[in-house]
Amino acid sequence: MSIWERVKHIFAENQIMVVLIGIIAGILLPKYFKPIAPYGTYLLMLIFFTSSLRLNLKELMGYAKDWKMMAMATAFMLVFLPLAMWLPPAVFSPDWALAFLIMGAMPTGMTIALIADLFGGKTSLALVVTAATSLLAPITIPVVFWLAIGQMVPVPVFTLFGNLFITIVIPFILAALFQRKAPKIVKKYDPIWRNVAVWTFGVLIAAIVGDTTGQGPIILSGRDIGLIIVMLIYIGGLTALAFLMAWWRSNAEKATLALCMVYLNNTLALYIANRYFPSSRLMTQLVIILLVINVLLPPFRWIAAYAVHLDKLKTKKRIKRTV
Repeated sequence: MSIWERVKHIFAENQIMVVLIGIIAGILLPKYFKPIAPYGTYLLMLIFFTSSLRLNLKELMGYAKDWKMMAMATAFMLVFLPLAMWLPPAVFSPDWALAFLIMGAMPTGMTIALIADLFGGKTSLALVVTAATSLLAPITIPVVFWLAIGQMVPVPVFTLFGNLFITIVIPFILAALFQRKAPKIVKKYDPIWRNVAVWTFGVLIAAIVGDTTGQGPIILSGRDIGLIIVMLIYIGGLTALAFLMAWWRSNAEKATLALCMVYLNNTLALYIANRYFPSSRLMTQLVIILLVINVLLPPFRWIAAYAVHLDKLKTKKRIKRTV
């Protein structure tokens, strides 16, 4: 096997690496990726269209009807998670508390369906959580900020709903029509849809990071590095708690919910920070938190893959028993 073939094989098996590559590229080469940032909406539409081609519509409706799971997921993510992420730095490192509060209060990122697919999780469930948290975020974000810092932060409701409709609803409808009219083509070129979504997402991440960090270098003190390491472990613990939250569900579904809890809408976080708390240091902190959260993704993928493998073993045992 040639070196090029080995490289392709590595990325085929570990496409989540594209996220880290995008972040690193945005930090090191901001001048090349910053000009792409204004086209982020179009990139999101392409990502969601290609991701939606792989959705199971019946499964999607089934998850949407499970009010118990959705109530627990949204309450955990939109109320408990931001306060849990804000409290430790508020006590030990107050200058970082606002950054963790902003990031923690965000709804699930709109590209989560793609990430869930890379993890072997449930894409349909990820989409339902995205829609639910995005619709409720305009209500919960002001409340959470008032509870934590005593300041109301209004959310651009029409902008958020407009982005939700443009980047998710329209591509989803088009993908559903395409699935219905040309199912053979959708199935035949499935690997292509997946690769287009993955690499477009990598470019989008690089553009967002490049646009944010292009103003100057990232400088961290020893205390900052120590805090980041501690919070990385802490967020990992919150992720484990999110996994155990829906104990009655399959491992694949629990892994998807846990992923939704930590893969947040960083674009909205950067908007709120820039609009209501303009500070170059705060923006830099948010990018660092984004990097920290994405560092969790590769090990999370391995754990999720093992959990999905356990689901398959259980299914095989059940089949053997019935036979």
